Amino acid sequence: METTLWQPAAVTLLLMLTAFFVWLGGEKLKQAAPWLTVLSLAAGIYLLLPLASPVLAGAVFTVRYDVLPPFFLTFRADTLSLGLALLFQFLGLILAVYTSAYPLGQARPRFNAVYLFVLACSVGVVLAGDLISLFLFFEAMSLSAFILFIHNRDKASIAATFKFLYMTVGGSVLYFIALGAVFFQAGSVAWQNGGFMPAGPYTWLAFTGFAVAFGMKAAMFPLHLWMADAYGTAPVPAVTLSSMVMLKTGAYGLIRVYYNVLGTDMLKSHGWQEAILVLSVISVLYGSTCAFAERDLMRRLAFSGVAQLGYILLGASLLTPDALAGGIYHIMAHAMMKGALLLCAGAILVKTGKRNIVDLAGIGWQMPLTMICFSLAALTAVGLPPMNIFISKWYLSLGILAADRPLLIVLLLVSSMLNAAYYLPISFMAFFGERNRDLHATLSFDRLPWAMSAGIVVLVICCLAFSLGSVNVPLLWARTAAARLF
Repeated sequence: METTLWQPAAVTLLLMLTAFFVWLGGEKLKQAAPWLTVLSLAAGIYLLLPLASPVLAGAVFTVRYDVLPPFFLTFRADTLSLGLALLFQFLGLILAVYTSAYPLGQARPRFNAVYLFVLACSVGVVLAGDLISLFLFFEAMSLSAFILFIHNRDKASIAATFKFLYMTVGGSVLYFIALGAVFFQAGSVAWQNGGFMPAGPYTWLAFTGFAVAFGMKAAMFPLHLWMADAYGTAPVPAVTLSSMVMLKTGAYGLIRVYYNVLGTDMLKSHGWQEAILVLSVISVLYGSTCAFAERDLMRRLAFSGVAQLGYILLGASLLTPDALAGGIYHIMAHAMMKGALLLCAGAILVKTGKRNIVDLAGIGWQMPLTMICFSLAALTAVGLPPMNIFISKWYLSLGILAADRPLLIVLLLVSSMLNAAYYLPISFMAFFGERNRDLHATLSFDRLPWAMSAGIVVLVICCLAFSLGSVNVPLLWARTAAARLF
């Protein structure tokens, strides 16, 4: 059934208006801005939650506004989009609490406003009901993120951010070309189950344009070039927002193109998804190898993200329900795991200024809470049960077998070993390296502001909490969303 409701548009507008209010308030709202952000995100979750039960039951909520003639601004809440919208706002809320205590200097009001605007656009991306609406939010999100990445305004951050900007503009041009090809050939841009674009002379152009635009945002090899530099220079809250939310919009866009624009039948007949499948495999191996070789903590986490996003693209490209369910679940699992790791890294930077992994020997005795949380998140990345990523890898494995590609299971095993090789030594050095024997420092629980500690602990709890109950709600969501896309 399809019903027209107002909530998706209202939530996006609420977040944007709050962002502009925080921007205009400037220094006057410096202290209140983080909590206005938290309240607006909590209100957004409150508005969307009543839709969850009917959407899981099969409802599709749509709202269309007659703007942008001859097109429309369309919002759509189905199982996939509503789940991601709620996830993004929850993650944004946790990160906003953490950011309220993170040192951002004199430009904090600007950062707070842009942070919320990027989140609003990210929610708009997943709630968009067609390619035009998605394009508008996607570009606004990407261009606004430029301000977050360049926040420090030093030479390195400026160079890294402009690399991101140039690649973003290039991806935007290709998206626009692909969009034109779809409309010219199909006469429509709205999502349809099974896809709506007929075979024709421009189908390959549409696929290529979308693959590059969304692949760049998802840091797919070889479109990942912006990521390590940006993560190495940007403030940790900006990096964490990118990892938990923005990267996922790239994977989400590719899923929509696969299943709601081109359709699986067309993909299988042309075999185009094989190119993304190969690139996702390379992303997993390349990202893991580079992470293992990297000695800078933030850059190691960046390359790890390249590998982890490869899992999601792999799940989407296998074109089996279980693999897609594993990929969708991994969106949530990776966000929790990588968010926790990045917030721990931010705490280390704030307290010690250390980012070289060799210098972290013994830091577990100075920051026991942070490093315990880091270690638990690292075990999640390895994929040990009952952590979230074990579940996503399990369903990816089922999908791999259903697609009759058993060798890809070896990829999952190798990547898990590489994850252990570049994460667990950090934890080992932290507690078994050179010890700080100052008992007072050991028992001080890191001396971090409560807001930073709270953000870290909540995300670590989320890394394993869902597997400990009788019903895994995110898994139910992922499996339902995958089933309805086929």
